[in-house]
Amino acid sequence: MRIIFCLFLTFNLYSKDIIGSIDKLDFPAFNLENVETRIDTGATNSSLHCTNIEKINDKFVKCNVLGKENFIKEISKIKEVKSSNGISQNRFFIKTEIIILGKTYISELSLNDRSSMSYPFLLGRDILAQDFIVDVSKDNISFNLKESIKN
Repeated sequence: MRIIFCLFLTFNLYSKDIIGSIDKLDFPAFNLENVETRIDTGATNSSLHCTNIEKINDKFVKCNVLGKENFIKEISKIKEVKSSNGISQNRFFIKTEIIILGKTYISELSLNDRSSMSYPFLLGRDILAQDFIVDVSKDNISFNLKESIKN
């Protein structure tokens, strides 16, 4: 039985992609590449830096993403989120594509003003739980893979 368990554990570990503690990811829907990202296993949800966040109606939100023009996206949900400083606030969530390690993932992100944070995007457990193991001794694995394919 132990051998079967060890084989199962080994298979599960090697079937997941390794990502480091920071990286640069792409967001095709916003025409953004190499967005500085903090990988955070302590964060439940992923969060994207936006300003001028404005609910248009019951279905859509408008915002500036990383200083770029206004984008209008469908709201997937509104949820109360507690930030790292302990303050709770209602946030809009949208679904969008993220390219990580050359693969496209559809993910739900909260929109938040992260101008006081070091990284404009926080990749949380909502995405990490799908396919990833985090190796904190590494960084820019996805970005380096993309660059090696270009050259």
